[in-house]
Amino acid sequence: MEYKTCLVLATALCFGFVCPQKDNRPPYACQCLMETSEREECGFFSENITAEQCTENGCCFDASVPDVPWCFKPSGERASVTYARKTVPSQERKECGYQGITRKRCKRIGCCFDLKAPGAPTCFHPPVNEASQNCVMEGSARLECGYPGITAEECQAKGCCFNSYDINTRWCFHPLSNTVPARLCGMAPKKRVSCGASDISADECMARGCCYEHYQYAKTVPWCFHPHEKQGNYSL
Repeated sequence: MEYKTCLVLATALCFGFVCPQKDNRPPYACQCLMETSEREECGFFSENITAEQCTENGCCFDASVPDVPWCFKPSGERASVTYARKTVPSQERKECGYQGITRKRCKRIGCCFDLKAPGAPTCFHPPVNEASQNCVMEGSARLECGYPGITAEECQAKGCCFNSYDINTRWCFHPLSNTVPARLCGMAPKKRVSCGASDISADECMARGCCYEHYQYAKTVPWCFHPHEKQGNYSL
């Protein structure tokens, strides 16, 4: 009897407190900010691992830099935000989301949250290298440039952007250009103006020049909605 009681207690402790629960959610983008020399392999031979396999295990994936681990362990939030402050001066931060966005929401859409820079955006895009400047855009503005499950190498070989830190949107997408202008999608849910039927597909919505986001909000919030005008508060 005593043995059974101990076994039940050990099982409860394992599932409730000790054993990690796999939730198939990538790490927040800011958790993956660090010098490439500081990357630590995340238990895999990362050159052969896909983004899906890597992020499903709570690891960071970045195939943009050769000869360093592509699948690596995330850092703590405090360390990563400190790195973001060092690499992105407050006056150069690019707004991500909308004014008044919560910390949780900001992180879920793949951005950094910092309240310690008065007058600067509190939710902003992570720093990127010069070659990736045209890949900085809202997740709901990404225009598909591949197919589900495409690898980072295949995507980048097509001249497209690859970013796997937001599980709810496209990972391989077209960069900004003269033919693919910015869609300014960052806005509070209550300000969204519908741009299609409630069951519209992402492809049909995006083909209309609209933004598409279908998660984390009430059913009354449009999934397909009109972007801001060019003079809005989000600029690239």
